[in-house]
Amino acid sequence: MKNNFESFQLNSFILDNLSKEGICKPTEIQNEAIPLIMQGKDVVGKAKTGTGKTFAYLLPMIHKIDPQKRELQMLVLAPSRELSLQIQREAKRIIQGTEILVDTILEGMDINRQLDKLKQKPQLIIATPGRLMHIIGLNKIKMHGVRGIAFDEVDQILEQGLREKVMAIVKTTLKDRQLLSFSATLSEEAKEILLQLMQEPEFIHLDHAKPVPAEIEHQYIISKSPTKMETLEELLQVLKPQKSLVFINKNENVDRFVKELKSMGFSVGGIQTRTKNQDRQHLLSTFNNGKLKILVTTDLFTRGMDFQNVTHIFNMDLPLNKVDYLHRAGRTGRMHREGSVMNIVRDREKFVLYKMMKQLNIEVVPVDIIGGKVIPVKAIIQRNRRRGQQQKNSPL
Repeated sequence: MKNNFESFQLNSFILDNLSKEGICKPTEIQNEAIPLIMQGKDVVGKAKTGTGKTFAYLLPMIHKIDPQKRELQMLVLAPSRELSLQIQREAKRIIQGTEILVDTILEGMDINRQLDKLKQKPQLIIATPGRLMHIIGLNKIKMHGVRGIAFDEVDQILEQGLREKVMAIVKTTLKDRQLLSFSATLSEEAKEILLQLMQEPEFIHLDHAKPVPAEIEHQYIISKSPTKMETLEELLQVLKPQKSLVFINKNENVDRFVKELKSMGFSVGGIQTRTKNQDRQHLLSTFNNGKLKILVTTDLFTRGMDFQNVTHIFNMDLPLNKVDYLHRAGRTGRMHREGSVMNIVRDREKFVLYKMMKQLNIEVVPVDIIGGKVIPVKAIIQRNRRRGQQQKNSPL
C-alpha cells in the first residue's frame, strides 16, 4: 500500500493542492484505483462509504485534462444535485491555481444560466443525467472531446429510471473514452449495464468483514418516554454532540421535528423534498461549517452526501432496509474518524434492529442514561449485581 500520492506520478499542482488541504496518505480504494485509471483501464470500484471514492476517480481524471484545450474532456454523472455540488467542491480543491474550469449541469436549476456557463468551455462537468441529456438534445454541448466518464453511485442513478439516458449519454462520446464507476453498492442491473458499456473493466471490491468503518460505534436506547423526542432531547443534553444528523422516515415530519427541537433551544435545521434549492444549499453550508449543530432529514438527501465532521447519527425511525442503515451510518466516522450511531427504539422494535445488525455483521450495544451519562446496559447490570452481592454479604 502506497504511503503518499507522489508514487502515482500525478501532476505537481494536484500534489501541491492535496498537501495544502492536509491530505497526505491515499486510502485503500485510492491505492487500488488510481494506478489502474492512470493506465487507461475501465474501472468498477465498490467500497463502503467514507473511504475516499470521490478522489479515487477525480484525481486521475483531473490529471488527464489538458488545460490548453477549451472543451469538455471529463464528465461525472451523479444521481442528485446535492451530490453533484459536493463533487464539484472536491474538484475545485484539486484545481486551485490552474486554468482548468469545472461546472455543473443539474436538474432544478435555471437552464439559461447553465447554458451561459457552458460558453466558458469547462473541461470538467458534473451532471445529473436528465438535465445533461436535455442540453445535449438542444445541441448546446459538444461531447466528442470527452475522454473519461465517471458514474458516482450508479445504483442510485438507475433507481431513478435513468438507464436509457445514461446509455444515450455514453453513446454520444467516442468509443475510446474511459469509463469509471464508484459506489457503495452495486446491483446486478448496474453491473449488467457497466459490462455492456465498458471494455474489459477491472473490478475493485473492498467489502471487508465490516461494511462500515470500525471507528463507528452502534448503540440503541429503548425509549420509555411518551414520545421519542423526549429521549432524543435527553441524549442531546447528555452527549452534547459537536454535529449530528437526525434521521426520520417520513418527509412530512421533518418540519415538526425541527420546530420541536428549536423550542428546546437547539441549533437545528431540516431538509426535505419541499425545501427550496437555495434554502437547501444554505442549510448544507451552515451545517458543514459548524454554524448549525443538528440537521433533521430523511434517507432521500443523504446517500452519497459528504457531511463534514459529523460526530453522531440519531435514528428516530429505523431505516426501511439495511442498505439505508449503511448510508446513514456512513455519514459519520469518515476518513478514519470516530463516530456514533444511536438508534432510539421502542421495546417492540428491538427484534427488527437485531435482525438488521446481524445481516450487516454489526455489533449493536444497548445503553441507558444513568446519572447524566450514557452507560452500556451490560455495565449497569454488572454494577447492580455487585451492589446486590455487597448488600447480601454485609453484616446486619
